[in-house]
Amino acid sequence: MSIAGSSIRGNVKIPLSKPWIGAEEAQIAQSIVKSGWLISGPKVAEFEKRFAEKIAVRHAVAVNSGSSALLIAQQALGVQAGDEVIVPDMTFISTASSCMYLGAKPVFADIEMKTYCINPGDIKRRITKGTKGIIPVHYAGQSADMEYILEIAKRYGLFVLEDAAEAHLSEYKGKKAGGIGDIAIFSFTPSKPITTGEGGMITTNKSDLAKKCRLIRDFSDIGKFEYENLGFNFRMPEVMGGVGLVQLRKLEEAVRRRRSIAHRYTMAFEDLEAIITPFQRTENDINYQLYTIRLNLDEVTITRNQFIEALSEKGVSSRLYYPALHTQKVFTDLAISDDYPNTLEFARTALSLPIYPAMSEEEVSIVVEVVETLCSQYRRSL
Repeated sequence: MSIAGSSIRGNVKIPLSKPWIGAEEAQIAQSIVKSGWLISGPKVAEFEKRFAEKIAVRHAVAVNSGSSALLIAQQALGVQAGDEVIVPDMTFISTASSCMYLGAKPVFADIEMKTYCINPGDIKRRITKGTKGIIPVHYAGQSADMEYILEIAKRYGLFVLEDAAEAHLSEYKGKKAGGIGDIAIFSFTPSKPITTGEGGMITTNKSDLAKKCRLIRDFSDIGKFEYENLGFNFRMPEVMGGVGLVQLRKLEEAVRRRRSIAHRYTMAFEDLEAIITPFQRTENDINYQLYTIRLNLDEVTITRNQFIEALSEKGVSSRLYYPALHTQKVFTDLAISDDYPNTLEFARTALSLPIYPAMSEEEVSIVVEVVETLCSQYRRSL
């Protein structure tokens, strides 16, 4: 599949994401290694303090991954065997699979087609006597409709665990994502607005939940080799905490750059009938962790997968984030319905384009040019 007559520069390779790291991160990592203090220590504690301040919450608990954070938070919330936890059908797998390690069952709800976050209306019809809580995901750094979700949770006595893995500095009605529900989690993998390599953070305004999470992440050791409850080693290493402190100082600028690139994309694509650009309530509501578009298949003679392939041939990386979870084999024993029309439509038409803080103006221009060229080349005849 080639693009004839294009002026696009040859031999380009634009990744989907790239961590924004440099000399400062290397220096602090080296200093920590030289110090000999490698396990969780003062740098991790400072990272927790600074992160809590940035998100405007009372407590932050650093752990070794965002997925571990989901597991720990649910254990602290009392999730156990036989419980059901409602999650969006379109999200990263650990949002759903984490509760299974506690013997609970994920129950999928459809997404809504503006933000691609969980559809509050579909949450209501998934609630049963076994429902313990709701995990809304702020997809691509776009805040979910938390007001409606919190109303449902209050009515049915459910917890709300925000999966803010991608939502650093995103807001909902003036409140930072990660400080709206009972508890929340963040991820620091290399594609996120800040990275520690791996790593995650649990945030909450509830002291009792923070205390439980701190115990669970450290074997639930209440003294020295004194255990009353189940815990494990989910601690964040000291090097990751040090790198996180450096990254945290860059966070506002990282998000500003992402928003600037997203604005350029949206302005370029808004008149293309083949492209559906991301919804934005306000600029503060989304950090553009991902720039996810959908392909209007009525306007082109190419499938979404073929579109991704054509982008790749011109050196532009893209990918579907994420497939419908109810179609994944790991969940087939859960007797899940297939009534998820929005998620299936998303899975058929969506793809995410390159976006990262160090992305150059030339790289953005190349992505725009490739997308425009493909839309023109495969435009469906009237």
